[in-house]
Amino acid sequence: MTLPIPDQPLKFFPNYPHDLECCEIRRRFLALLGDFKVPSVPLNLERGQRVELEGGVVRERVTYDVDDGERVAAFHLFQPDQPEATPGILAIHGHGGEDIFPVGKEFHCHPIEHDPAQYSYHAARAGFRVLAPDALCFGERQAQWGYSMKFFDEIAAHAELASRGKSLGWKSVWDNSRAIEVLEALGSSSIGVMGWSGGSIQSYILAAANEKVLAAACFQSFITLRHQFGQYRLCHCLYPYLPGMMKAGLDWDQIVALIPPRKLFLGWGALDEGTPEIMFRSFVQAMERRTQEKAFAPSVFIHEELASGHEITPPMLEAALEFLRKYTEPRDL
Repeated sequence: MTLPIPDQPLKFFPNYPHDLECCEIRRRFLALLGDFKVPSVPLNLERGQRVELEGGVVRERVTYDVDDGERVAAFHLFQPDQPEATPGILAIHGHGGEDIFPVGKEFHCHPIEHDPAQYSYHAARAGFRVLAPDALCFGERQAQWGYSMKFFDEIAAHAELASRGKSLGWKSVWDNSRAIEVLEALGSSSIGVMGWSGGSIQSYILAAANEKVLAAACFQSFITLRHQFGQYRLCHCLYPYLPGMMKAGLDWDQIVALIPPRKLFLGWGALDEGTPEIMFRSFVQAMERRTQEKAFAPSVFIHEELASGHEITPPMLEAALEFLRKYTEPRDL
């Protein structure tokens, strides 16, 4: 059930976001986010069962450590004859409804040729080395005890992290930075990231924080806090809610504008109720403004569809894969 959406904002936040130089935005963002660059434990990467899929793709189960006592399962998808240094793509699964929580990484890894939601599989078919891990609270990382399940498990996880001075956004960047290290250990010399819905949010947060990401392809779920809290009250997922972020004067369009000269692809459908147009346009405008101010080469690439909603269409996926082919090759930025 959706309550009425007001035509105009009902809440206003004076002097928010703050007018800041990029270096100050970066400093405040990284201070709020928390340290993530130095791992706390070795990866202890283990490669397990392999399954041959249609289209010449191998899907291999791998596991690795992200913290003391915390091990992550992922699918490694690749073509056996590709060069070891093939660009790596971290494919982050959606957040979605009740159907994604139980399966996590598996949701986008099925060998279905004409289903663009299977973007982990399609990226491997396109020649990338792909790592598709379970996010915290999904798949093999679902809670095994306690009252809370599925989205309520995520609320409990975020509450615990916030009580420790962290956040689910920080945990996402921490875990996904370890996933990048797995791709590097498997041989990839350059890294891109892609994700839909909650995976899109994780992707652009990661790209803003971790400069190893050369290119990020994001489908839907572009969020700005001033519009979220002032007019729409969308739940989305909990990754973008860093404690103290509004107090620090930061919003997400400012933060994604830290990505240039690295590259960002935004796939958006005009019928997506989960991504109001004003949030999408705010991302595009902030990226374009930063690119122009710094005289960078074009850094934001958009694919809009007037008749689609919260989904990935075949043309959108094709455009994203072509973007990743072009911008994950190692180069001087």
